[in-house]
Amino acid sequence: MESQAIGQSAVASNAVPPRRESPLTRRVLLGAAAGYVAATAVAVAVFGHLLLSRDVVFVWLMGGLLILSLNNPRRWMRGMIVDWLPFIVFLFAYDYARSIADTTGFGTHYHPPIDVDHFLFGTPIPTIWLQHHFYHPPHAAVYDYAAWVVYLTHFFGTLTLAAILWRFAYPLFKKWRTLVIWVSVAGFTTYVLFPAAPPWLAAKRDLIGHIEKIKDQMFSHTGTKAITSAVENKWVDQVAAVPSLHAAFPLMMMLLFWHKGWRWRIPFGLYAFAMGLTLVYTGEHYVSDVLLGYTYALVVFGAVSLYWRWRDARSPAAAPDAEAAAATTAAHSPAPSGASAPEPVTYSVGPASPSGRRRTG
Repeated sequence: MESQAIGQSAVASNAVPPRRESPLTRRVLLGAAAGYVAATAVAVAVFGHLLLSRDVVFVWLMGGLLILSLNNPRRWMRGMIVDWLPFIVFLFAYDYARSIADTTGFGTHYHPPIDVDHFLFGTPIPTIWLQHHFYHPPHAAVYDYAAWVVYLTHFFGTLTLAAILWRFAYPLFKKWRTLVIWVSVAGFTTYVLFPAAPPWLAAKRDLIGHIEKIKDQMFSHTGTKAITSAVENKWVDQVAAVPSLHAAFPLMMMLLFWHKGWRWRIPFGLYAFAMGLTLVYTGEHYVSDVLLGYTYALVVFGAVSLYWRWRDARSPAAAPDAEAAAATTAAHSPAPSGASAPEPVTYSVGPASPSGRRRTG
């Protein structure tokens, strides 16, 4: 029932549906998109500029979607207006609002996250312990590069998944967009009411032990930098640590694909764990921030899923499904003993109909 309702809503809101494409057409489009990604990777390697800003990532993804939609450019054009423009405007508004969330007059909280980590793990807290045992500047180990890459995926992973779903699984795109919006709203509300400092900022005030900003040092190790944003310059909130949406989005990905089985749950679950470990190791978040981010993802997904079920139960498609289920149950139920089987229902009059047989007999 749910899949039927989702499919109907997808067609209704995307009036230019994807055309049937032959295997050859799909291979050609995927090959062209792969070339687009490869060319971008070569440019990044040569010039050392990473695509991390929201506006840069968005433009790049829309170019990739155009390549994948060359067999149906009308759908791409309509999708830009109907599906993507409201979504990206919301994300830009969220980024800007978050950047001024610490100007609302609420004081920055330094001690509560530290106290929670102390309560859970004792002394030293996990960030201090991990850096003391595994990070040895000025040298960078292989796992430092791995942690840096995992951290950077936050800046393009959410939109990249949305783009892939829009092209190949439109109903899931609509679900993902809704989840991203609501978890962002929940996170922003918390940032306004409870601004909290990350570990590296607490370390600057000597509230915890020494912490290295591994993320920034890895940019120096790799000789890279982010392409300057045309929109989001200085849209940064340094005290938006609780909850960690860096941790929330990977777990939300796992929940989105949970219904597809373990071959989807395991990789997304490992990604969520890797992101959480990376955030703690690099000094960007406390463990309590990460756990709270996971909690926000679970609560938002649960609440939105309940709404979807309630909406689908009230949709017109639910009535035919209920009638079909009742008919199937009746067809498979044994008739009472001594009762004759009911005659089939017919809407024609003739020799083959029950009334016709009675008249001709």
